[in-house]
Amino acid sequence: MNTRLKTQKLENYPLKEHTTLKIGGSASEAYIPETVEDLYELKSALSCENLTIIGQGSNILVSSQGVNESVIFTQKLKNYELLDETTIKAECGLKSSMLAKILLEKNLSGLEFLIGIPGSLGGAVTMNSSAHGQAIEDTIESVKVFDLCSNEVFTLDKSQLKLGYRDSFVKKDKHLVLSATFKLKNDSQAKIAERMDFHVNYRKERHPSLSAYPNAGSTFRNPCPGVYAGKLLEELGAKNWEAGGAAVSDKHCNFIVNTGNATSLDASRLMYKMHSRIKETYGYDLIAEIRYLGEPTQEEKEIWQNFTVH
Repeated sequence: MNTRLKTQKLENYPLKEHTTLKIGGSASEAYIPETVEDLYELKSALSCENLTIIGQGSNILVSSQGVNESVIFTQKLKNYELLDETTIKAECGLKSSMLAKILLEKNLSGLEFLIGIPGSLGGAVTMNSSAHGQAIEDTIESVKVFDLCSNEVFTLDKSQLKLGYRDSFVKKDKHLVLSATFKLKNDSQAKIAERMDFHVNYRKERHPSLSAYPNAGSTFRNPCPGVYAGKLLEELGAKNWEAGGAAVSDKHCNFIVNTGNATSLDASRLMYKMHSRIKETYGYDLIAEIRYLGEPTQEEKEIWQNFTVH
């Protein structure tokens, strides 16, 4: 334990069970702060250049070789408060699905789609998550951000976030979403619940089950409006393509599932095949929606250069 800090230092900490894909080696050191204040204290003692932040681990592929950087988990930063009848502020570690349930209890509409998102609110804001006509950008008012390099805390309004398709200002820079404020609309619980049921049922019918088939969500961004990566891959016959312990889901071809003992190299090789075949056939140069963390092999490094935004 690091006696200088309130947050315990966990050495050689296994990351596999902290990701929905169930892939990953160990972190040389990891921390799980209980409060935002603990996070501030912790960050002041760590280097910005050697730091990785993980929420619920839903859109990441962690290297099987492990992570040499310090890892901070935000999962315990999950407080929220109702600022007025239709405005809520929530911390980054709150599960997206839990926020949706809280809003249902409060008769507040606008983020029903979060019921089907397995990650944390911080990730949803950073990625500008969306589904079926609803998006983070529709209701967000502001975000409290922590600059991990300068240790400054500041607030960004919606325009400053530069929200786009699976993109934001936060994603491009070394920043951490601490909390987000949303302006919602009153509606009946029955109508909100009906919309939430639609999102849940849609995912059950069309997406692989996380409990049965560990996955990291959509593998690639859709190349342009109205064109879907999963549909293109299905046309290519990608269902059940395999690479070691990784396979393309037979429910949705833009999902890679861990069939039992997949490594980060297995998943990377399969992503490369998916990316290459689409580029060769349709000309689209897909961008990965999944983020790679940790120490890549040389082959993984070369693979990820093909579909990562630099």
